[in-house]
Amino acid sequence: MAAPKIEKLLTPYNFTNKDNAGRIKYIVIHYVGALGGAEANCKYYASKYLGASAHYFVGFNGEVWQSVEDEDIAWHCGASSYKHAECRNSNSIGIEMCVRNKGSQSAESKDWYFEEATVNAAIELTKYLMQKYGVPASNVIRHHDVTGKICPNPYVYNSTKHTWDAFKKAISGGTEQKDSMTKITGKSEATAEQMTAYIKAKNGSVAQSVLDMIPLYLSEGEAENIRGDIAFAQSCLETGNFTFSGSAVELSQNNFCGMGVTQNGETGNSFKTPQLGIRAQIQHLKAYANTTKLKQECVDPRFDLVSRGCAPYVEYLGIQENPKSKGWAAGAGYGEKILKILDAIKETGSSQAGDGSPKPDETKKDDDFKEYLITTTCDVLNIRSGAGTDNKVVGAIREVAGKKNKYTIVEEKNGWGRLKSGAGWISLSYTKKVAASTGTTFTPYLITTTCDVLNIRSGAGTGYSVVGAIREVAGKKNKYTIVEEKNGWGRLKSGAGWISLSYTKKAS
Repeated sequence: MAAPKIEKLLTPYNFTNKDNAGRIKYIVIHYVGALGGAEANCKYYASKYLGASAHYFVGFNGEVWQSVEDEDIAWHCGASSYKHAECRNSNSIGIEMCVRNKGSQSAESKDWYFEEATVNAAIELTKYLMQKYGVPASNVIRHHDVTGKICPNPYVYNSTKHTWDAFKKAISGGTEQKDSMTKITGKSEATAEQMTAYIKAKNGSVAQSVLDMIPLYLSEGEAENIRGDIAFAQSCLETGNFTFSGSAVELSQNNFCGMGVTQNGETGNSFKTPQLGIRAQIQHLKAYANTTKLKQECVDPRFDLVSRGCAPYVEYLGIQENPKSKGWAAGAGYGEKILKILDAIKETGSSQAGDGSPKPDETKKDDDFKEYLITTTCDVLNIRSGAGTDNKVVGAIREVAGKKNKYTIVEEKNGWGRLKSGAGWISLSYTKKVAASTGTTFTPYLITTTCDVLNIRSGAGTGYSVVGAIREVAGKKNKYTIVEEKNGWGRLKSGAGWISLSYTKKAS
């Protein structure tokens, strides 16, 4: 379908630069919660840092204004706790609908309502984005479904002529689509740190060689555009969390997925190195997931035995659940078992917080919250046990005349900031932001490589083992995020390891 007319007034402050439209899995519908129009809201969020934002605002006459680019992350649905298992700022687009009110303007009031033109334009915008990014109707949800907040108010109470059920039917052609399944093709969602934390928790005596090879799942998966976190979850299932108890394979075989074990008593395939074993597993998953050619030389001895593309989803890896009766394993619920492990991995060590409806007085803390420095604008500032004056005073910042110390804020909530020291919360009304001293805070940045193959090492230097490689496709350069520098080396945000910055250049 054709794109609707979209006006743009992009905020330079309230977003996280990701430049990755492939991250989009959900569309979250909000209401503004105030009486301003679409253009006015865009101007507001473009005027200063507010700690909240949305991608789009839909106005009273059906006009659409964009505040954040689709490929970047808007701060629209973060929270200190979630109802939804997966939807976050980092994998969604936020649409704010402008709203009228006929009485009380409290958040709990049933006096909020939408104009017909606003609803129709929001439906068309949503359908356009669904088609553009492959988002099913089941993944178009309310802010309420993500965090429990009464947002969008008219679609939570459903007491006006415009209801959420009608909206969902309109975007799905009158019928609800089935819940989306988990594609094997794509980028990993879990990090190497989460995988490591998970396996340590499940297997206290896990071999160091297993921990060392975890980044290979990400780098080998990235090379073939196959989710390495799914491969790792599968390995955990096949090896009993790398205890190899009851498994048909042993650690020394470097076969972490039971490849070649087609019946009881078989020992399965063996590979010279862990990297080759993981590469074979990734390639075998790719054989099931799609029909795209391999990017690297085939090391999977069973690649040609697979009916290419017969199991694009994890749920279809089990023969019993596959509509074509093909798949990796014969046991019932094979794919669901992998997904259960994957969910546990993604929950390990994760912490997301922040509030997301574009209102500056609410929480902003999620995966993308950036710490910053402040100084106080008073001589004595109380420190409280929580974010608000109703919380107990547990201390105070007392400044010496003529000298102002700097303090780091690591979380915001309702106009209060949490101190990195752990002392408690302070009112941000009596503070101002200051620039960080050189070397105090590292700002992540994007790079591209200046070569076709760049080794990834386990540490910052050539003395560390090679755990993978960045392999560029001719004519195309991907961007990678550096989150730490050391001795001319940079640590990749993906968790894959360290690369030499001598073979990179900064990217915009």
